Amino acid sequence: MIDMPVRSDDASLLALSGPPNPSELGSDRRRAASRSPFFRPRLAALALGPVLALLWPGAQAHASGLDVPHIGTTFSSPTTQDAAAVYWNPAMLGFADSNEVLLGVGIAAGSLRYQRDRLGAYQYADGLDFAEPIDPASIDPNKPGAYPEVRSPIFSPNAGGFAAFPLIQDRLALGLGVYVPYAAPLSFDEEGAQRFALQSAFIAVSRISAALSVKVHERVSLGASVSYVLGFAQLRRIQDFGAVDLFGDALARPPINQPNDFGEDAPSTVRELDVLARPFALNDAFSHGASFSVALAANPIDPLWLGLTYDHGSRANFRGTFQLDMNDEFFTQDLASQGLSFPPLVEGDAALSFRLPKRLMFGAAYDISKTLRVDTNLAYVFWQDVDTFDITLDSEQLAQPALEIPRRTTVGLRRDWVGAIHVEASARAVVDKKEKVRVSGTLGYHSPASPDATIDVASPDGQRLLGALGVAYQINPRVAVLADGELQGILPRTVTASDYDLGNGRYNLLLGTFMLHLQARFGSKAKPAKPPVRPIES
Repeated sequence: MIDMPVRSDDASLLALSGPPNPSELGSDRRRAASRSPFFRPRLAALALGPVLALLWPGAQAHASGLDVPHIGTTFSSPTTQDAAAVYWNPAMLGFADSNEVLLGVGIAAGSLRYQRDRLGAYQYADGLDFAEPIDPASIDPNKPGAYPEVRSPIFSPNAGGFAAFPLIQDRLALGLGVYVPYAAPLSFDEEGAQRFALQSAFIAVSRISAALSVKVHERVSLGASVSYVLGFAQLRRIQDFGAVDLFGDALARPPINQPNDFGEDAPSTVRELDVLARPFALNDAFSHGASFSVALAANPIDPLWLGLTYDHGSRANFRGTFQLDMNDEFFTQDLASQGLSFPPLVEGDAALSFRLPKRLMFGAAYDISKTLRVDTNLAYVFWQDVDTFDITLDSEQLAQPALEIPRRTTVGLRRDWVGAIHVEASARAVVDKKEKVRVSGTLGYHSPASPDATIDVASPDGQRLLGALGVAYQINPRVAVLADGELQGILPRTVTASDYDLGNGRYNLLLGTFMLHLQARFGSKAKPAKPPVRPIES
């Protein structure tokens, strides 16, 4: 249960004669005046707020910030023949000539930092004015400006494994994989200025994949994979339901008839009021889905390798439970006589839905010599598929028959992300005479997916630079160990054009991973393909 601070009301102010003007009252007096009959319509609307406002999605896919730094080893790519080709390019499995298992464990660690800079005008946090124009005396002159920086440490273990089995030499190969392509563990100061976007979240998506490759020519292979996609999500945030259309509409309609500027387009002057801010938690939400990929690999001339992969992504449909803290007299006692009453903690079922993007990957590698290869990897990620996030809450405790509020409602949060381009260049080399030690180095750039208009601390995206180093040691002809490290970060991003002043400020992200892999080749080579049947000579 999420505890709310206890407020003290001045009961003597209930005897005020005539309707008070909340803009003329101090903090405690405004709260007490709101208990008078004059404020009953407002209180009725506030009671509806949690029912309607928390239908606003809080978990976001974090744009490219959700991508794990690397899958497989730093040697893996759309033109590499290792078992991680199950993800990168299933068609490359067709060029494998022995069974292989690739197992990896490691950690991801880093930091996300955000310094909010409010540029708009805001009421005092205990204000009760719902529509413009707002009395200048109710505007807090100290609200605009930069706030203390908040920081979320990022730390998560990571593991995965791949296997490749050439069933028929130079003809047919099978691959299997278990890996985590998306993960985002975040935890901020619960009272920080970012709390209306996110307090904490953990989102992870894993895949269990099976791939098949068929060589249609000695230099050309086709491949495909199918994947079961398992996701897990949980989050906490403070929901500002002054920014929800359903709440504003309910407030304006009979029997409440309260003019207001609430909704998705609400100005900053009616946002982030204490009485409209309710703690919300999405708990233990799981998603089950499916995806597929198709791929092409070619070796047109001996030194040149080409690879092309289309990954279809998937729809993430998380199903879990929610908790909404209603432990406030406004919502639990004051409106009971009017038939509106909520328990201190509202609980029920929740569903969160968004799309994990399609991805098109192209790789080209050139063997300069037997010991040196250069490799490029280009990708286009269809983040523009993510225009909204949808959340559905379902609980009998939310239903308010007197106001025709159903127990189940769905709304969406606009994201309007854009497609992202990933460019990476690598060099791979054998560095010893016995050919036991290989090294890999990578430099790359990823363009952002989140526009200034909709960025917030839950989608920490920007111009991203990355670098990676890897070392492989061949213990014997069948077994190798690999150590990989990757570091990536966004160039510090300052935003001043966030819609309605929601995400203005400065963003910094730094993320690194360290992985250890065991690569083992075993068993005899695959069965040779049967020669074609020749006609009987006469």
